[in-house]
Amino acid sequence: MAFEFRLQKLLEYRESQKKLAQEELARRQRELLALQHELERLQGEEQQLLQKHRLAQEKELNVATLIFLENYRFYLQGNYRRCVEALQRSEAQLNRQRQAVLEAWRSCRVLKTLKEKAKAEYLEEQKIREQRLHDELGLNCFVRRNGEAGTE
Repeated sequence: MAFEFRLQKLLEYRESQKKLAQEELARRQRELLALQHELERLQGEEQQLLQKHRLAQEKELNVATLIFLENYRFYLQGNYRRCVEALQRSEAQLNRQRQAVLEAWRSCRVLKTLKEKAKAEYLEEQKIREQRLHDELGLNCFVRRNGEAGTE
């Protein structure tokens, strides 16, 4: 009879939950990275806009261009603020997801420890059964030899 862990289905379920949590964590990390890249892009774009604005001030003052540059800068700043807020929300979600992965890992670890302990107990029982069988075989052989020796 082979070893069979009685909570194997639960362990498999928890393992799948852990895997799903890890995949979700990876997705949230990619999301966070994308937001960070977007922030860097917006900062770079605003810097370029400010440089263009400085160059325009050195040449001549065109009111329409100045208004356009200011409106675009406000637009970029609004996007930047929204992106920062999204980044903060994403970081909070990422932290929650890390906790979920940690909890899933712990629950799997507990079940794996129980499985290892149950397997060790099973192997010990098997060893005891084998020892009893060997003792019984040895005793039968001893009885036969002595029985044959007594009849001679």
